[in-house]
Amino acid sequence: MTIGSAAPGQRVNLQIPIDGREYLVEVDRRVVLPVEAPRIIVVSHQPNRTAMDLLRVCIQTVEHFTPEPHELWIVDNNSPRENLEWLQKWPDINLVQNRTEPLPPEAQHAGSSHVASTTQQTWGSYANAVGLDLAIRLIDPGTHYLMSMHMDAMPCRVGWLSFLKSKLCNGVGAAGVRMDKTRTAEGVLHVLGYMVDFRLFRELKLDFFPVLPDLDVGDKVTIRLRQAGYGVFVCPNTVWQAQLVEAIPLSSPLRDFHVDRSFDDDGNLVFLHLGRGVRKSAGEHKRGPSPADWIRIAREHLLALPAS
Repeated sequence: MTIGSAAPGQRVNLQIPIDGREYLVEVDRRVVLPVEAPRIIVVSHQPNRTAMDLLRVCIQTVEHFTPEPHELWIVDNNSPRENLEWLQKWPDINLVQNRTEPLPPEAQHAGSSHVASTTQQTWGSYANAVGLDLAIRLIDPGTHYLMSMHMDAMPCRVGWLSFLKSKLCNGVGAAGVRMDKTRTAEGVLHVLGYMVDFRLFRELKLDFFPVLPDLDVGDKVTIRLRQAGYGVFVCPNTVWQAQLVEAIPLSSPLRDFHVDRSFDDDGNLVFLHLGRGVRKSAGEHKRGPSPADWIRIAREHLLALPAS
């Protein structure tokens, strides 16, 4: 059986080859929408309660601020089964449980117990790419729009998804919430939050895999789109334009919440990102708001805002 032949609500077990390794996945597809509805893909790994709560508020804010038709896909990379029980009960998501540890070819052949014990911290970018690759093999191949999103990211205003989608026209192949110029002079859309025309993605045979150390996960999409003559759109973002915080009302707790903040064309704050990679899941905190601060802001402020 394939995912396409399964009825909504029916679990399907699949074995999917990726980069020389067979990945065993359990797929629960509960939401089936027309191909015009964007597919939002969140790759997760939940080794502890902090990571579980980060993913929970991510899902809640997507649901709260996204009234537009969409399919939300959570692709979990081999988390402990006991940490998945809450997610298995969550309605209105498509859940992919990857039961194979993501390993690049160099680690697969290392034969080291030390490597095996630290895989998702050691190979975090690769693991994220594997999760995204699993998703693009499982969503409807006719899908029009695919949105990649990190589990420590949150929309914070109704209309955010339609805003990004509206930018995919007139030769623009992808639209994202942040551009990074640390690896290329022109910059690349950060995979933490960007939407790509999935028909174009398939036509150009794109993928999300990194080419380390030069290109991180998802970077090649921006590069290949430009090489093919397509443009990309990026939101104004406080990472590169600190003065944008002046547009946030003094009364808002988000004004002095020093995370990655992105805006629409009218100066409205639409998207947030905590950052710091897998360290957040391990409970390590060095600077800026902590995961506990992030979760508190989500629960006490964002989810209390009107959804329209």
